[in-house]
Amino acid sequence: MSERGIGMQTFALQKRSAFLVLAMAGFLTGCAHAPATPKLDSSSGLNLAPIAERFRVPRCQVSVPISQDEALQHLGEWNVSDAESRSDWVAMAQATKPGDQLREVTCVRRGRRGGNIFLGLFRDGAMVAEMHFVILD
Repeated sequence: MSERGIGMQTFALQKRSAFLVLAMAGFLTGCAHAPATPKLDSSSGLNLAPIAERFRVPRCQVSVPISQDEALQHLGEWNVSDAESRSDWVAMAQATKPGDQLREVTCVRRGRRGGNIFLGLFRDGAMVAEMHFVILD
């Protein structure tokens, strides 16, 4: 094989390697900036069927209970600005009673096409207040 042929193969290999490095960097950057989701609670015992019906999705999932501080931190990760001053947050915070549970609720259509991610305040197994911050198209 000629020097020119070897040089062209080396160039093609370097070009392919550079592309893979850039692709991986882009992938990892995207993953690094995705908000952390609170752990899902698969045994919550909550009746989520009315919520799923309201949003016209097959089912909804909820996180484990989270504190107000954890919720505000999570909202910050979703780039929700001034969450504490939003009327839906204020109403939910004012409605909170001892024993209530604040959870992230995820209601996504089949095939992950459209849905809602929001905070729900649960009392005695029913959602009594909510704050929407992500609508999926």
